[in-house]
Amino acid sequence: MKEKKYIVFDVDGTLLDTEFIWGKIWKMVGMKYGHPSFCHDEVVGISGAALRAVMDRQLAGVPEEEKEEMLNEARRIGLSYIREHTALMPGVMEMFAWLKEQGFTLCIATTTERSLTEERLKRNGIWEDVSFSICGDEVERKKPNPEIYQKMARLLDAEAEEMLVIEDTGFGVEAAWLAGCEVIMIPSVNPASEKDRKMALRIEKDMYEALNWMKENIRRKG
Repeated sequence: MKEKKYIVFDVDGTLLDTEFIWGKIWKMVGMKYGHPSFCHDEVVGISGAALRAVMDRQLAGVPEEEKEEMLNEARRIGLSYIREHTALMPGVMEMFAWLKEQGFTLCIATTTERSLTEERLKRNGIWEDVSFSICGDEVERKKPNPEIYQKMARLLDAEAEEMLVIEDTGFGVEAAWLAGCEVIMIPSVNPASEKDRKMALRIEKDMYEALNWMKENIRRKG
């Protein structure tokens, strides 16, 4: 494993417990609109065209107006609930403390828009630890497209090999891998697939396990 300078974190489901909240919200919305079989786990961690595609496939035959209502209802409930209930995932504070002590530069790459990302990370006390960030409203293509990690490398004036990415979903793992980054996956809502296992450097149970492995296996470059 090559030496690293930058540790790049996804946010939702990796640093914050928002993916679990979204899963509950989509389940509630599916029940409310009479679609109890709607697989809410499948829409966690995605947005935009990818989310629409899942809804179209799972809700085939449902009028477009109703799907739009479901989407708006999920957003309305979700943004309000997350504002009050979001918390850090276990082990984040310990991970950040060790990385800062070792001199690594901490970064985030998230599909969530900047205003929401800043508000949530500030409220949970870790925004000031982040040196570089790229958010969802600053890229054209969402994960699993590698654009966000390619853009991060340009922002850092770094090679992909100098970045270690921490992700919780297959979409994020694929985005990092396609950009040429090594990536540790800490699955949140959905377990790692065989595809994820082939792309990820490591699959860890939680942030504590990831931290223990990193203490033994990564060194700061320069």
